[in-house]
Amino acid sequence: MQKRSLYSLLLTSFILVFAFSYSFAQEVTFESKTVTRGETSVLDVDVNNPADISAFEIVFEVTEGSGGAFFEALDVNWDTNLDVLLHRYIDLSGVDNVTPDYVRIAGMMIDGADACLAAGVTTVAQVEFTTNNTCAGTVILDGTTLQIEKCGGACTIDAHTQFVDCATTALVDAAVTAGTVTIVNTAPSVEAIDDATIMWGTTYTGQIVADDPDLAGGYEDLTYSLISGPGALTVNANTGAISWVTTAPDMIAGCVYPVEVQVEDGCGEVATTSFTIYLMNEAPYYTDCPTDTTSILWGETAMGTVAATDPDGGPAPLLFSMESFDGPGTVTVAPATGAWEWHTAEDPAYVGFFDLCIKVTDGAFIGPMGCNPENSATCCVTIYVLTTGTVKIEKTHDAMMGAEEMVSITMENSVLEMGGFDFLIQYDPSALTFIDAMLADPVDWKWEYFTYRQGPAGNCGASACPTGFLRMVAIAEMNNGENHPDFFKGVDYDVWNLVDLKFLVKNDLTLECMYVPIRWVWYDCGDNGISSVTGDTLFISRYVYEFEGDEISAEDEFPTWFGAPEICNEGDKLFPLRALDFWNGGVDIICADSIDARGDINLNGIDNEVADAVLFSNYFVYGLSVFNVNVDGQVAATDVNADGITLSVADLVYLIRVIVGDASPYLKATAPVDVSYSNHNGLLSVRGDIGAAVVTVEGNATPDLRATEMDLLYHYDAASNVTRMLVYSLEGNSFTGPFVQVEGSVLSVEMATRDGNPVNLNMLPTEFTLNQNYPNPFNPTTNLSFTLPVASDYTLSIYNVSGQRVAEFSGFEQAGEKVITWSADGLASGIYFYQLKTDAFSAVKKMVLLK
Repeated sequence: MQKRSLYSLLLTSFILVFAFSYSFAQEVTFESKTVTRGETSVLDVDVNNPADISAFEIVFEVTEGSGGAFFEALDVNWDTNLDVLLHRYIDLSGVDNVTPDYVRIAGMMIDGADACLAAGVTTVAQVEFTTNNTCAGTVILDGTTLQIEKCGGACTIDAHTQFVDCATTALVDAAVTAGTVTIVNTAPSVEAIDDATIMWGTTYTGQIVADDPDLAGGYEDLTYSLISGPGALTVNANTGAISWVTTAPDMIAGCVYPVEVQVEDGCGEVATTSFTIYLMNEAPYYTDCPTDTTSILWGETAMGTVAATDPDGGPAPLLFSMESFDGPGTVTVAPATGAWEWHTAEDPAYVGFFDLCIKVTDGAFIGPMGCNPENSATCCVTIYVLTTGTVKIEKTHDAMMGAEEMVSITMENSVLEMGGFDFLIQYDPSALTFIDAMLADPVDWKWEYFTYRQGPAGNCGASACPTGFLRMVAIAEMNNGENHPDFFKGVDYDVWNLVDLKFLVKNDLTLECMYVPIRWVWYDCGDNGISSVTGDTLFISRYVYEFEGDEISAEDEFPTWFGAPEICNEGDKLFPLRALDFWNGGVDIICADSIDARGDINLNGIDNEVADAVLFSNYFVYGLSVFNVNVDGQVAATDVNADGITLSVADLVYLIRVIVGDASPYLKATAPVDVSYSNHNGLLSVRGDIGAAVVTVEGNATPDLRATEMDLLYHYDAASNVTRMLVYSLEGNSFTGPFVQVEGSVLSVEMATRDGNPVNLNMLPTEFTLNQNYPNPFNPTTNLSFTLPVASDYTLSIYNVSGQRVAEFSGFEQAGEKVITWSADGLASGIYFYQLKTDAFSAVKKMVLLK
């Protein structure tokens, strides 16, 4: 198609008129350029004329070279540096922005004010253009020939690129070097996206930031998309917004999520970037993980429950499981609740300390650094399994009346580690007299502390112990240097003695064939307890048995023979552990018909002879060692007066009476006679007609006989560190008043009347005394005691710290000891004073009420 304008005819005519054909090398060159789509740019049009020219005409066409490339707009502008050939024309009538477009431009010198274009290469014009939306292609600018109508349309001429020589005005054809505009697409670019760390269950939001130079032309549309990443992650195709709502399954499946996204332009060019999203999880933690040791007996089931919470509630429900256990057997852990159980067996393998560790997890995936590496917590509990121990009071047999009897307390079948014990027993004081308590093997076991107490110091509940109660305490300490005790763990399936008790069986034949029980007794939860080595566990009674094996039923109150009641396992504190079985014991006293006849003390077959009296007298001085024929039989034969009591001084007195003919054998037993005696600085005096007396003194003493018509025998026993003495008369004499002066502490006194009757002795005090109250401090009752050497009127007054009298007791009392129990119920805690007044004595002491 040819396009032209009317005004181009004038230029054609001008050139035709003023020029003639003359040819030499001329050239027009179009600049080639590479541009982007939609870009506006310019390219130069250069004239290369070897000689000066006075005019030029350039005819060129713009055509699509390839790829549908073309110009959306086209214009031609004269170069600003072109300052000659000022008569110029630009014909764009052939341009409609549809290939091909035709352009014709011309410049000429017409008048003397102008000048020719000097020889050389000159940029005469610029073609300004805007490329179309073509991803890749070319546009060609090249010379062409246009047919121009003339003669009123009757004829035509060809217009093409040519010059007019300045000197000759010759018309010169010019060659055209085509220019190519190459349209290219510019790939988009995308900015890097930072890695992100977020908590699971939250939403990740991000943005793809991209750029493309082609956007400037207004022809570019970028499209955003996800190449790879979590399935639920979305990318907005138009805006590049990134969104991912994380869920629990995401945290379970993993915690490192690589993401790759891309941006694509309209020509299919892409740019990509990658980043990583890390999911974080908050680990669960334990809200209940016991720190105290769980103690059980073997054969029982250890159990407990641990509890945990999860701050972020997932991603899965909490799951409990056993992480480790260093004991035998199998531990079960409830996955949902954390409750655990371990069934033990009565097997030494199960005895000792064991650690159980329970793991709780929330199911979160554990990944590399960048993810939270925690999804669990561990709780470890310590289980202490121990055996039951059997603590027995020995049951002895065929005990002789008037003789000493050893009774052992033993521990059997236990591997308990023992750090100390506190035993409380009860015996029958009418049949047994307690002498001593000894550790069975203090050298090997190296107990660092042992004591026994009775009466006011026995501490039975909140008051003194009644008669016939005995408390024994042993401690194996571990914190004061050398001599730490070696006995810290039990011996498997063994029996060992803890304590040996020495009793004197009363000289009373009415006790023959009797069983005298020795029983365990409880006044509080600490009685008859055994401590662990560390002191953090107290082992108390589980069952109590009689010696025959009959279990004793429990009762829930104090005092009791039936073991620690259930109240000992109540409250919020740590329970003592019921790991001990207690067995009662006692003493079987021999029957009288199983031993020799009374009066034949030397067992020579002759009753009540002088040799029997001499041998019997020696007994009171030298002890049982004088009986060397049959000790048990000879002891039984000493019950000469048939009162049921052997080895008594009353038997000696009656034996002498039988020998001298003053009495007949087998006197009917009579009731004991009450007699008072006193000890004033070692001078013993008695009120009554006494036939004989036996006195035992601590240490090696030399007695001085003060009674007239009486004989004195005495002997120091180094083994027991006592001196025994006998005041008697083979002629049947008697005494009253002062009878012997001794040095040292008097341990025991036994007397008989002249008739051979036994005596109940009552010791008279030799001076006024006001004793310290017991217990002290007290709440709310205490015992106040004093002694009177003679019958007296007395007044006992109690005052507070302000001097106000709050209580008073008064009356008349015979010589001896007086005990008054006072209750301070209703009074405030504090210091109080109590005062004793008699006609000859006054004293004050202090006591403390502590509520």
